[in-house]
Amino acid sequence: MKWYAYGHDFGNSEIGGAVHASGATAPRTMSIPTAVAKVDVQAMRSLGVQINGSEHHLIHLEGDEFTYAIGDLALLQGGRDIWNGRSDISRYASKHSLRGLLTVASSLITDREFGLAVVAGLPTETFVKNPQLREQIKKQLSGTYTFSTDQGKSWRKAVVEIEAVVMEGAGALIYYGEKDNKKDTAVIDIGGRTTDLYVSRGQVPLIELCRGKAIGVESAALLLKESCEQKYDCTLSDLETRQILRAYLSGEKGSYPEITVYGKAVSPTQLAQLSKHAVEEVGQEILSFVAAAWNENEQGKFGSRFRSVLNIGGGVFYFHRLLKERIPHLSRPSDPVHANALGYCTLAGFQLKKRKSNATATA
Repeated sequence: MKWYAYGHDFGNSEIGGAVHASGATAPRTMSIPTAVAKVDVQAMRSLGVQINGSEHHLIHLEGDEFTYAIGDLALLQGGRDIWNGRSDISRYASKHSLRGLLTVASSLITDREFGLAVVAGLPTETFVKNPQLREQIKKQLSGTYTFSTDQGKSWRKAVVEIEAVVMEGAGALIYYGEKDNKKDTAVIDIGGRTTDLYVSRGQVPLIELCRGKAIGVESAALLLKESCEQKYDCTLSDLETRQILRAYLSGEKGSYPEITVYGKAVSPTQLAQLSKHAVEEVGQEILSFVAAAWNENEQGKFGSRFRSVLNIGGGVFYFHRLLKERIPHLSRPSDPVHANALGYCTLAGFQLKKRKSNATATA
């Protein structure tokens, strides 16, 4: 059985993964929406629902009573029963976290049986205030699992070993950070539910400068939903909200979903205006949080003491421009969405090599 280094980023909006095999030139990455829902596959078939294996993900763990849709399929078919676990810190040690991990890993790895040396991450506030959660994650996610991702046509086996749980932001600096370990470097990680600030000198975090706040892309999504409800008496689904915000980013009117209220369409221009308002309002709140956490003087200067500041997470696409106006040396890596997962994967690779080396020495 072949072992892989794996980075597991179980975000509130996206489940991200990065996998690296010995001898491969670079890790491979993938992310899907954080959405899990029980589904009746037979009923879906009877109703003519097409399940595209490359875009729609199902998983059934041996011993489970139900099959679960993960990602886009859950958003499409989950109705009111979609799980994402936001605001529940136990989510990181949950069976749904395991399902997300196995779904993404098995999409990146074709082996029928494989081993995963895993490093996972936690938001700053959760990591600092709940040290026991790290051990719970190791205990609940590590194990040997038999599962199917093709509606029971075939079964696969994965051995999962959680090597470490680190603070979000650390992964990005492991993968993209400068090698000079004497300088202070910082990360602004804007995710779905949280914005996390991480500062380290070398690989040692400076805890007094590591902060977190429950604000992110989902805050803008919620504000968009509320505005649409108030202005147009329209209740948006999670999927529609996601599509609208992505269309806003693209700037293409044809990308907006068709939204109607009592037979009357809400135009792309109207949806764009609501999106712009939501993004700008949340962006100002994020800016205020960063300024307060890293304030350096009475003039409101912040972030200048750090040699480099990385901006990562899905929120980069919405809020980077606003932050860069106040932090001129703020930069975004080539893959901000998977920055943490890539770093976790790199660290997992070190752990895997160490384990193999120890096994060889013992033999």
